[in-house]
Amino acid sequence: MRTVFRICLVILFLSGYQSAFAQDLKTSINDKTEADSIRKKLDSKDSIVYTAKFIRFTKLALSKDSIVLLPLDTSTTNIQNYSPLLQPMHPTINNGNMGLAARPLLYEPSKRIGFDIGFHSLDYYALTPEDIIYYQARAPYTSLYLVSAGQKEQLFKLIHSQNIKKNWNVGVNFNRGDSRGFYRRQRGDNLNVALFSWYQSPNKRYNMWASAIFNTMRAYENGSNKDTTIFEPGYDKIPRDAEEVNLSTARNLYRKNTLFLRQTYYVGRIDTSVNVNNSVVPTNKVTYNLEYNNDSYDFFKDEDDDSSVLPPGIADAIYTNDSTHVQHIKNEFIYSFFLRPKNSTVIKNELKIDAGIRHDYFKHQFLGLKRDGSAYERSQFAFQNITILGNAGYRFSNNIDFNLDLQQILQGENAGDYLYEAKSKILLSKTVGRIELGAYVQNQSPSQLYNYYHGNHYRWDNTGFKNTKVANLSFKFINDKYDFTAGANYFLTSNHLYFALNNSNATNAILPRQVDGDISLVRLDVSKKWRFGKFVLENYVAYQKTDRNEILRTPEFYTYNSFYLNNTFFKVLKANIGFDVRYNTAYSNYSYSPATAQFYIGSNEMLESTPIVDVFLKANLKRANLFIKYDFVNQGLLVPGYYVVNRYPMQDALLKFGVSWNFYD
Repeated sequence: MRTVFRICLVILFLSGYQSAFAQDLKTSINDKTEADSIRKKLDSKDSIVYTAKFIRFTKLALSKDSIVLLPLDTSTTNIQNYSPLLQPMHPTINNGNMGLAARPLLYEPSKRIGFDIGFHSLDYYALTPEDIIYYQARAPYTSLYLVSAGQKEQLFKLIHSQNIKKNWNVGVNFNRGDSRGFYRRQRGDNLNVALFSWYQSPNKRYNMWASAIFNTMRAYENGSNKDTTIFEPGYDKIPRDAEEVNLSTARNLYRKNTLFLRQTYYVGRIDTSVNVNNSVVPTNKVTYNLEYNNDSYDFFKDEDDDSSVLPPGIADAIYTNDSTHVQHIKNEFIYSFFLRPKNSTVIKNELKIDAGIRHDYFKHQFLGLKRDGSAYERSQFAFQNITILGNAGYRFSNNIDFNLDLQQILQGENAGDYLYEAKSKILLSKTVGRIELGAYVQNQSPSQLYNYYHGNHYRWDNTGFKNTKVANLSFKFINDKYDFTAGANYFLTSNHLYFALNNSNATNAILPRQVDGDISLVRLDVSKKWRFGKFVLENYVAYQKTDRNEILRTPEFYTYNSFYLNNTFFKVLKANIGFDVRYNTAYSNYSYSPATAQFYIGSNEMLESTPIVDVFLKANLKRANLFIKYDFVNQGLLVPGYYVVNRYPMQDALLKFGVSWNFYD
């Protein structure tokens, strides 16, 4: 760019050089002054060095009221925990590595109501409209992110965004993850592609967010190792990829494709005197959401199941090709209005009310195919729901607010489902901290997978399951000054649904079941960051206690701790050197069924639990962040390996390297 400007200057200079001699001295001086002025402007423009401060972003959750723009996070915080399965405060159990089936380790009930297909074991790897980041970019922005662990695990992410006009941004996301693991067919293969755009009218009254998302998630199923003694004393060690596995052709393939459009328009007066994160604060707002989802969930197998991992095939003893499809169209209209004092520079005594309606149309199809392509089972359901939406909020001042959210399905297949939630935030002071209070009650219809499934290995048609009800009370205290957070949650769950092994026969069949009664669970969370000069210690501890631990299988204690040196080397390299430790107490683990991709209650054996230690070096150098990490460094020190799902071995010690690089022009 600098070279182009210099060439332009030369051309301008040469084109005016000859005519300068034909003018008088005064004219020549004026021309020279004008040329110097042009050169100064061009040089000034060319000397701009674009950085992260020229890029701002928002998400759908940040545009619910006014649009909140945030700066890019270019720090190295938590960069070593890149996997969605290894987030410090949201740990998971999984089948060995990234890309395979997973579920939360701690108790985290969903807040879904209405129709739900029930396949969620690969949700960790899917992009949704809520995940898309929308940018305002004064210069083209590109982010490249690569993680490599040899051929065991690789992850690549690309984000590119640029403004084609001052008020119109477009971009693309490309994510590719390929984790091959240590054992045969222990592979997770994921691809996410998203196109997105954000348009804002010049007067900032109208906004349009649009995205097209395509997810392909392929999880190879090996049915776990045949040898269940690989971590026991006396084991005759052989290469990991030489270990025999129970399945050699099975895989789950999920595709989730979404088209999303949100349009908002600010009606009436706009409060420009109130400045909240440099956002426009409306007094009336109309929102329209349109979403189309086309999802498929396929299980394939072409082999004899000698180890009886699955029940015998019903249509075919060897070949299985089960497919479930769901099409979903959602239309949602919401009207919002705000009442607040005029000519106020701060928001206080503000009343906000949302009123809306949502229409959902679902088409659910199941197809089982024989080897010749003909169908051995075909079924189809179509239904709809009409839901009313309401929200009321009152902000007493910048220190206290209260919010009530309501969702109720009035008509349709899932009529009677509801979710009522109340939240309040109270700022005591900047020194003391703030309190967050919450409560919700939920009434949810059983997922379709519990009600109906006809496959080659499992078949059930249940009509007697009741709605699951969840009541929750929560409390959280946050002190930013001392980096301290403490919280408590109480859950009361009625008619809990789960999968369990059918003990009446020896076919390894699992069936959906329901608890006739209530289950109570208390959860306490505490996190604290300590600083000792250049050393930093981060601690997180979660404690859970339930009266039905044989059903809600979670550990009583889980802890994540990170200790590192925070220093700047050679005056430019900001680096952290340290280690992470994860640990949870022993409990009766879940088992896993490949044909339905569901975790179920099987063996009551309590697998040994052990601390897992990872060492890392992460650093920031101008526009690049990088890390080097050695996972499970304590393997071999009285710890040969470990499980988190019954007999699915986790990864061995592994060296990983990652780098992210941002470009702003």
